[in-house]
Amino acid sequence: MFYINDHYYTEEDLKSYYTSFENIDALHNGRRVRIAVCTTNVLEWLALFFYMKGKGGSVVPIHASSPREAAIRVAKMASSHFLINQSVSSIVHLNRTQPEEEGRLVQFTSGSTGAPKCIERIWLEVEKEVEEYIKRLPVGRETTPIIACPVTHSYGLISGVVASLKREVEPVIITSMNPKYILRKLREYPNHLLYASPSLLYSLVSLLPKRERFHMVMTSGALMPSSWLASLRAVSNQVFQQYGCSEAGCVAIEANVTHPQQMGTPLSHVRVRAGEIGRPSEIIVETESKTIHTNDLGYFAEDGTLHFVSRLDDVINVAGLNVYPQEVEDALMEEPRVKEAIVYKKIDLYAGERVCALFTSYSPISEMELRKWCQARLAPYQIPVELKEVIDIPKLANGKVNRKMLSEVHV
Repeated sequence: MFYINDHYYTEEDLKSYYTSFENIDALHNGRRVRIAVCTTNVLEWLALFFYMKGKGGSVVPIHASSPREAAIRVAKMASSHFLINQSVSSIVHLNRTQPEEEGRLVQFTSGSTGAPKCIERIWLEVEKEVEEYIKRLPVGRETTPIIACPVTHSYGLISGVVASLKREVEPVIITSMNPKYILRKLREYPNHLLYASPSLLYSLVSLLPKRERFHMVMTSGALMPSSWLASLRAVSNQVFQQYGCSEAGCVAIEANVTHPQQMGTPLSHVRVRAGEIGRPSEIIVETESKTIHTNDLGYFAEDGTLHFVSRLDDVINVAGLNVYPQEVEDALMEEPRVKEAIVYKKIDLYAGERVCALFTSYSPISEMELRKWCQARLAPYQIPVELKEVIDIPKLANGKVNRKMLSEVHV
């Protein structure tokens, strides 16, 4: 059925879990309850996910690294009846008493631009997404999905695990983020499609031995810097990118990424509205049941390909002129000594907002040198007013950067 690291698990292994769940009062009548799950046991989590989905109940995945009190807080925010904390032998009873009306997948937004929001999707919506995702993904059954991202998030769980099983392909789920281990697994499956975050893909590229290549890779969740994408494309047979939002799941897939902003053609079960070249506007996604204002800025190219420019909250307004963070980040990272750069905004009494940047480097570089580099490549209003070198750029558990948090921390 699927591999988790080096171990293979069959459908019978899952059914043995189902049998044990039937003997637990909190799970027996799964159709009427909402269960939050926080566990490092990936097999148990997936068994609970498929069990609750099959029962028609609701499930709330919580990142496995969450401490007990944090998991309880999230479970309550999601209006859960129970929390399974690390094991089904440890069930926390919460305050909710009214029964669940209809089964659904309950998740939280990443919180990269503010407080996480609780998002609920009925199982029928999830199944429709999977169906359309499979139709659009141009890979055969001979290609092995290798999922090196959390399976508590839609990217790894729905696009990775659920879609693979629906295609009757056995996925390989990797819980260790050790790049050397991931490279070893990729060698075991030469016809692979690797699901990973941009930062992990970049780490893998930097460690990839000469004369080795990736077969297919999928990136999602954050824009990949142009220099990173160029390095990835140079060692990959094919680079995919998918775009989505918590309320609708995957919205578009690009099968041949040549520029970080390319998100591909929207899936057929959604209708997407956006701006045009030179005039981006908010990306709005319409499903059969709802209209979703994504707070993302984007446009459609002449060939119908959706392009993502920035989060609306991340656009920096300098005296009435818009600065898009990735344009500045790409310019910074073209300097050979700069390893990674993140651009964010702060309030400015005179210009309204000002451009700020954190960066890491391979070798020493002064602020004056980097500023001169930017002056030759950016308009004056795009040049960071503040440039600060750090050892590491802080990221959320899903690999994304909270730019709002950076503006509050780096004062």
